Parts: sequence; structure tokens; C-alpha cells
Amino acid sequence: MCSRKISIFIPVYRESDLLEHLLTSLINDPYKDKEIFVVIDEPTERSLEVSKRFSEEEVHFKFNGIRRGKANVLNEVVSESKGEVLLFLDSDTLIDGGKKNSFLETIVREMGDAEIVEIKKEVIKDSFIARIISYDYLGFSLTNFYFSERIKRCLGINGAAFAMRREVFEALGGFRRVICEDLDIAVRSFIKGARFKFLKDITVYTKAPSSWRGWFEQRKRWGVGAAFWVREHFKTLKTALCKHPEVVIPSLLFIFPALPIFLFSLFIPDELSIKILYTSLILLSTKTNLLIPPAALTSTALSTLKSISTVIGSLIGYMIVFYLIARKFQSYFNPLDFTAFYFVMAPLWLLIILGSLIKVYIEPKKVDVNWKV
Repeated sequence: MCSRKISIFIPVYRESDLLEHLLTSLINDPYKDKEIFVVIDEPTERSLEVSKRFSEEEVHFKFNGIRRGKANVLNEVVSESKGEVLLFLDSDTLIDGGKKNSFLETIVREMGDAEIVEIKKEVIKDSFIARIISYDYLGFSLTNFYFSERIKRCLGINGAAFAMRREVFEALGGFRRVICEDLDIAVRSFIKGARFKFLKDITVYTKAPSSWRGWFEQRKRWGVGAAFWVREHFKTLKTALCKHPEVVIPSLLFIFPALPIFLFSLFIPDELSIKILYTSLILLSTKTNLLIPPAALTSTALSTLKSISTVIGSLIGYMIVFYLIARKFQSYFNPLDFTAFYFVMAPLWLLIILGSLIKVYIEPKKVDVNWKV
């Protein structure tokens, strides 16, 4: 067994359906040298009942009558903890260390040669929408696994579950009061050269929206946060792209599967190639009447055929990549669900990101962020 103490932090806004299950799993985890902190903003009666239920289990509860924000409460509670390893978990998650492994021991052990680690995440597949969203999370996981394997540093993390050494957290000054505190602390760890590792042998299951409306509202917030993050850290991101294009470019393609089609249609116009072929067929048709029908159809049919073949080819390529990584991560994969993700959710997510970037760069002061900071 590892000997380092691990401090676990769970921020809650009002209440969480999964908090009781999460605390039970952490308490029952065989790793002994641990402490658990739960900070609840604007607690409900249900949250207070949960706190009473676990009051004898050495779970430290803190309550705030107003919403103080995730970054603020986590910075404060970290200063009250004693662990060498800091584990941050969202309240709407469940943990799984596998059949034989201690979830917490695995984290502490793997941090022997890393300063920041991200844990593989899967969506709780309790609805059709959640099953489609799962491929988004698979793309996020694939990206950070790739960063972990290739350069052992990370530009961004999914803050639902990650761990960091205390000395690194303190050297970075903790969380900043920004919209995406997880992306922010990750990119600052990248600048400092903190060693990063992606843990694929343990899993955190996270709750996802079960309706299109819920997904859209969530992604609007994520899009705004990501846009401000890009705007603030643009120089760092640009440097990373120039220095590690073999990592950053594939990662963008993993996160945004709709990007290749968008770039293809944007930078490779159809008109010139069609006109060249059309003119060639017209000239050749003067030699043989057999080329008259193809020449007549070229102006419309070729463009359509080219678009269809490009989309289908891209879909097949992405399906193969995601299927292989799902097998490697022992994750769920269904071709029909992935097709729905590829043709509906992935393009919408890309449009949300692009729209958010335009808003933030053109009129940042008019973007409403009061819900966060």
C-alpha cells in the first residue's frame, strides 16, 4: 500500500443525486490514509440530511448560505487539508477502481512519476442523449491520453475528476476565478512543465444532460468558457501548436470530428475543379457523343457525389478510430449511436465553439458570465 495521504474535495451546489453513492464508495475504498471534504453552496434539506448521515464517517462538511463559486470554496478547503495528493471530484460522479484495485491507491501510486493526473471518464448512459454524449467524452479522453503518451504534459483537463500534487497546486496559486477553472489550471501546469499522466485503468462515471435542451444549455456555458480560455492563453496555445503539431492537430480532430468537413468545404472550393472537368468533357464530347450525357450532368452530380463521398469517408475513418480507442479503454461503442453523434452533435458543438469565439473576440464585455464568476 502507498503511504501518502490523499485529500478528496467535492464541491456541491445545492444538492446532488449521486453524492451519497460517491461518499459511500470513497469511505469503503480500502486506502486508509485519506480525508474527505464536501463543500456545499446554498444547501437544501436533502443535502443537510446527507451530511447528518455521514457525520460519523469522518467526512468534513462545510456549508455556505450563498453561492460562493467552485474556485473560491476549493481554494479555501485545500488550505485546511493535509494530504500530499489532492483529488478533485464533481458531486455528480461515481467512481470505479475495477474489480481488484483500490481507486484511491491507484491514483496515489500513479502520481509517483507525475504531478497532475486525469482519470478516464465515462457518461452514465441513462438516456439516448447520454449515449451520444459519451463519444464526446471518449474524444476528450483520447486527446489527453495522446498528450500523456507523447509529451507528458497537458493543455486542458476535464475537471470532473483529476488529481494534483499539493506543491504544484500551491506553486500555481490554486484555482483562478475564471469560467473554466479546470482548463485554466491545466494550461498553467503546462507552462510550468508539470508532468502529466492519463489514467485509463480506473473510471469515473459522470452524469450528463438527458435532453437536447439540457445539452445545449450546458454546451453554451462550456463554449463561452472555452472561448475566454483561448483568448487569455492564445500565445501559449499557439506555441504548443508550433512546437507539438503532431500532438495538437490530431487532438483537435479528436475533440471536433466535424472539423475536417468544415475545413474541407471552407478551403477546397468545388467550383474550379468542376469547371475544369466540365470543360474537358465538353471538348472531348466533340470527338464522341458518349461524353455528352456525363458533361450535362457534371455541373450538379459531381459536386453532390464529391460531398457525399467525403462525408462518408470521414465518418468511416472516425468510426474506426473511436471503435479502436473504445476497445482500448474498455468503453461502450455502438455504430448507430456514433453516427448520430457524428452527424448531429459534433457539428452543433463545433458551431457553438465557433460562435462563442466570435462573440468573445468581438464583444467580450457583452457576454454574460454572471452565472459563473
